[in-house]
Amino acid sequence: MCPNITSRNISGDRLNIEGMTKIRVMYVDSENNRMRCCENSVPFSCSVDIRCTPENAFAITSSRVEYVNCRAVSPRKLDIHGAFSICSEVYSKKNLELSSSVSGKDIQQKISDIKMNNLIGIGQQQFALSEMLEVPEGHASPEIIINSEVSVVINEYKNMSNKTVVKGEAVIKLLYMDDLASGHTDVLDYNIPISQIVDVPGITEDSNCAINAEILTHDEQIRTENGQNSNFVACEIKLAATVMAYSDKEVSVVSDVYSTDYDVEIMSEPVKMNQLTDFMRESFNHKESINLSDGSISKILDVWSDSCSVSPHFEDGALTFKCKMNVCVLALDGDNIPIYVERIFEFSHSKECENASEDSICEARIVPTSIGYGVSGSNGIEIRLKLEIFGELYLGRKYSMVTSVVTDESSTVDKDDASLTVYYACEGEDVWDIARKYYTSASMIKQENELLEDKIQNSGMLLIPMK
Repeated sequence: MCPNITSRNISGDRLNIEGMTKIRVMYVDSENNRMRCCENSVPFSCSVDIRCTPENAFAITSSRVEYVNCRAVSPRKLDIHGAFSICSEVYSKKNLELSSSVSGKDIQQKISDIKMNNLIGIGQQQFALSEMLEVPEGHASPEIIINSEVSVVINEYKNMSNKTVVKGEAVIKLLYMDDLASGHTDVLDYNIPISQIVDVPGITEDSNCAINAEILTHDEQIRTENGQNSNFVACEIKLAATVMAYSDKEVSVVSDVYSTDYDVEIMSEPVKMNQLTDFMRESFNHKESINLSDGSISKILDVWSDSCSVSPHFEDGALTFKCKMNVCVLALDGDNIPIYVERIFEFSHSKECENASEDSICEARIVPTSIGYGVSGSNGIEIRLKLEIFGELYLGRKYSMVTSVVTDESSTVDKDDASLTVYYACEGEDVWDIARKYYTSASMIKQENELLEDKIQNSGMLLIPMK
């Protein structure tokens, strides 16, 4: 079951999705024990609630098959049941006002400088690839396509004013039958280059970009000439490229306020800031094995994956990717009868990451670039996976920002009448916290004690001048 998303649009607080699910059935005929294949398509539509009503938003969607099963109710009829999930992310640009200064009688304010990435533009472009794939010499013409896989990898981008050029490649793998009588199969691989201009209002040549490429639909049809199959397969791929452009920025916010004379009422709100610190592209190899307890294997026809996901985690200073992959195997048993096996593999891959911390956020995607295989013994299958993980690493921090301050001049603060106080300060203590405790100013404490830093470097006595 292969769900393809044909269209999507955002209306108010709802994401509307339409698509077509290809249902491909591989089976063994009852007369010659030869593999056969048939295909049908079923339309679907769904709506996803969005938590807000975004403006000028873009959606990134994907599908995941949960289960599918079937049973034969007659020699030419199948009863099929299945389910799949639609996963979506909605992005929009939002302007946020920050308080950089607060004024008032005897007000002391703490200013925090925040390094962040300013989202200067978002762009999304849908485009199509049309390619006529030629069967190379030494391979027979296809009779029927059994399975097709398409993956896309973005290798580079180049920014211009309000535009970016995205470059990469689409990797296509075809499993087809070239002789219906014998059931003989063959596998072909193709690489199609991608070069697409995406409009991104606000982007500049030195902007940093996070790019996501999606395969919406793909269709492969054997081309016929004079009623006969030719050596060409017509391939139509519909893709979407989403570009989010960032610029480095430093902003100042008021993080704390107090008055040296009067009680104040402070209103604050949390602010989350992300800073794009690194781009990732990590290739690695992984091996798995499958043992069949109820039969032997004479030949492997093909191995592919119809589902692959990755979940990043930070552990002991390293970035660990927990991968989950559903691997499908089409083979011949000891009697040369086709058999089909599925296995879910879960494995991890770690990468040293100097820029990672507890506050880091990683958005990662995984693509299996090649799958090798071989027969091990009489009933074993060795699978060699080559995978590529790419994504973005963010430093995410939460701050408290003061939005308003109300001074109550009818209520004075309760502070010591002494003009000078002796205080024992511990190493690492914040001068601001000490000043706040005694209702004086941090600048006066630093000046009185000849301090250059905002934190106490060495434990010892401080003279606290009272304002």
